[in-house]
Amino acid sequence: MFTGPLRLYLHGAFFISTEQNATVDLYGLGYRCLHEPASRRLDGEIYCAVHNISDSNPLINDQQLHARENGELLVEHCPGDGLAWIEVPPFTAELKYAESLLPKGLFTFYRDARSVCATALQARALANEPPPVVSNLVQLRRGY
Repeated sequence: MFTGPLRLYLHGAFFISTEQNATVDLYGLGYRCLHEPASRRLDGEIYCAVHNISDSNPLINDQQLHARENGELLVEHCPGDGLAWIEVPPFTAELKYAESLLPKGLFTFYRDARSVCATALQARALANEPPPVVSNLVQLRRGY
């Protein structure tokens, strides 16, 4: 009987189980950053893995599928906060957002977002780093 994380592909949508191994997911996402083109869907998967949360978007219609593909997630950051739609930062496309994922004290000479993103995610996985503060990402997104 299979007891590992459940991953299904349906019409290009990526489902992540609630039983995920964060270290393996972060390391694997880092690998994907290097081997897949930048995408908002991948940005969403990165956001969920880094914060150890799940996208609650039920993906039952075209609008919800497009939301996932455009980096929009339905998440609950803290138990009891309720679900809210958020737009995740473009980690795989813009350098400043990829750099926000780097663990404190880690610097890289890469100048492309995908390489920095891969380095940051794999470093977080290996060092078992805590997630970045959500409010810092929100401020970064607003351009502060």
